[in-house]
Amino acid sequence: MNNADYALEAKGLSREFGGFFAVRSVDFRLARGSIHAVIGPNGAGKTTLFNLLTKYLAPSAGAILHDGEDVTPLAMAQMAQRGVVRSFQISAVFSGLSVRQNLELALLRPAGIAWNLLGLVSRRPEVAERANALMHQFGLVEYADALAGNLPYGRKRVLELATTLSLEPKVLLLDEPMAGLGREDIGRITDLIRAAGKGRTLLLVEHNMKVVAELAERITVMVRGEILAEGSYQEVSSRSDVMAAYTGQTGAGAAHG
Repeated sequence: MNNADYALEAKGLSREFGGFFAVRSVDFRLARGSIHAVIGPNGAGKTTLFNLLTKYLAPSAGAILHDGEDVTPLAMAQMAQRGVVRSFQISAVFSGLSVRQNLELALLRPAGIAWNLLGLVSRRPEVAERANALMHQFGLVEYADALAGNLPYGRKRVLELATTLSLEPKVLLLDEPMAGLGREDIGRITDLIRAAGKGRTLLLVEHNMKVVAELAERITVMVRGEILAEGSYQEVSSRSDVMAAYTGQTGAGAAHG
């Protein structure tokens, strides 16, 4: 593969917090159009890597490339404008707005319209139509007028995924999308993520190894801020050092996930 085949790359990427390296000298490549998972024990640096790749955090050293172009100096909003979007581990929806309003807000954001101007949706029929389409796609029609804060937790996560996808990201980073979900919700969201991966590039941090095995074409294993292994699920799961990392024999801490 040449640089044009990679949606995101990290070269010598590091992030230091007061002398502690949450990520240290990481080289990473995310192939365009793939579903790639980052796994590892608590404290491995997975979420910090996500934060760096999306510019939620600035690196202490190293470079980040998007579509082969150095984007290290860019801010998070500029990365989003380039189509690199991430979800957060904790559900990020507006509890005081309805499901429909959350989706309309997400659709209006690219136009720079503030949340308190939601009345403008009535003059933008394409926004209302797209919100309706998203509710049908994600099984949220019956909750359309319910306040997001009153939704069951699993439905909140579905709404978060729907609002994230409303931004039409080219590269979508999902941080522990299955966290806190029951078995039924995990199956539903796994299917939604698989569908969302069609035509775009997905990178996810996930602890549920069954989900990782089902979704990811390639897996990167991190331990103590560094990459320990990379390959298919079969390749990484058969390595004794990967198993040792998960059983705590590496001594990985829990300061930064």
